[in-house]
Amino acid sequence: MKIYLRPITEDDGALIVKWRNNPNVSMHCFNRTPVTLESNKKFFHEQVETGRYKQYIVERIEEFTGVVVYPIATVYLKDIDRINKRCELCIFTSDDEEWNTESQAMAIKKLLFIAFEELGMHKVYSYVFTRYDDEKQLLESANFKVENVLENEAVGMNGKYDDAYRMVIFDSDYKQVDMDI
Repeated sequence: MKIYLRPITEDDGALIVKWRNNPNVSMHCFNRTPVTLESNKKFFHEQVETGRYKQYIVERIEEFTGVVVYPIATVYLKDIDRINKRCELCIFTSDDEEWNTESQAMAIKKLLFIAFEELGMHKVYSYVFTRYDDEKQLLESANFKVENVLENEAVGMNGKYDDAYRMVIFDSDYKQVDMDI
């Protein structure tokens, strides 16, 4: 499988709204407030266009021709702190069958390349609910380590507070990542 990260455009709003409002996606998010086309447009102008977020559409590439087949998910870097050289890495889950461990691992590696090589970050962090061990393992496969366990960090699907891992990778650890993507 091959993927490409294409910078998001305002025209991708309908896809973002569809993916983000899917219960299988929103259950992984700290903020589960439904997204509308209007709220997504506002977010795009306030966060993406200003550079606070670097958001991408993950596109599936047909391996033999190299032609983009279709979009399968969105991923992003957020809270880009250019002074302290750190940012948060976020991946959406998706109901697309192509958005699996393999494509997610590739997207993480591509985001790490952008964060460390293009943006010059020294630290990238991500949050994972402790109940999703597979997501923790996915980040660990890219050399992320648990920095801390945050108790009662966000309201869960059942209305009770859930714990979350704050996972981190530093630029020195990034250099050890197998970047064969």
